[in-house]
Amino acid sequence: MNLREIESRLQTLIEVDLLKVLPGRRVEDVIVQKLATAIQQNRIVEGGVTTIPDVYMLALNPETAKTWMDERLLTVILNSITTVAHEAGFKFTISPTVTVTTDDRIHITDVEITTSHRIETMAETNATPLDTGSLEAAGEKIPENSFLIVEGVKIYPLTLPVVNIGRRLDNQLVIDDPRVSRNHAQLRAIKGRFVVFDLNSTGGTFVNGQRTSQSVLYPGDVISLAGVALIFGQDNPPPRPDLKNTAPFKNQAPDRPTAVFSKEKDHSTADFKKKK
Repeated sequence: MNLREIESRLQTLIEVDLLKVLPGRRVEDVIVQKLATAIQQNRIVEGGVTTIPDVYMLALNPETAKTWMDERLLTVILNSITTVAHEAGFKFTISPTVTVTTDDRIHITDVEITTSHRIETMAETNATPLDTGSLEAAGEKIPENSFLIVEGVKIYPLTLPVVNIGRRLDNQLVIDDPRVSRNHAQLRAIKGRFVVFDLNSTGGTFVNGQRTSQSVLYPGDVISLAGVALIFGQDNPPPRPDLKNTAPFKNQAPDRPTAVFSKEKDHSTADFKKKK
């Protein structure tokens, strides 16, 4: 399929399925167009096999995102992507996921779509837990230019080999939200990648909508701590022979959303208060 065929087929599938489950609901053309472009531009052809992204993150204005809170809508999008892939002979590395995040600097009629490929299953990427001392002693390399976007408004640079996340004030990243456990999750630099570990939290840790106890992170992955969204990012990630990355499908707007991170004077703990 070429770009026009992918877009046309996605539009048809989405409209038909929406009539079945959500009569009167429609998806804006720009979303279908950018989904099609993301698939077309980020597919990989090797040995005659075409692999397309399996992680799709849609960043929308908060007002627009309200209409996406219905899980049935995301299911329609996911099923449509899967059907197009099957009809075109495209392959996924793992079962695809579609998630939504919000950014109030994106226009209400626009969307920014980030996609990524995985070459390993979740089980294969699970890492063996290591303690902080072991990591520092081993001199684990911290992935350069990595960061977390917290609730779409704050950026937390990842400059330490171990980052504890939770409500307690002794965490490196403090999130003042009742949904988050006192010691909720931990990020560790292992073999040049960040791995997120759930610390037996009450609400659970999810990566791209799937609950996990530990998972390797890739740029664009959405981490949910019992509903509090963190987006893992990395500016200009270095190429790796064992990882196929696809660049985000950029918003066409000239202004790129930015956020400001304020560091505490005496330590690296960042305290993000829940928005009122």
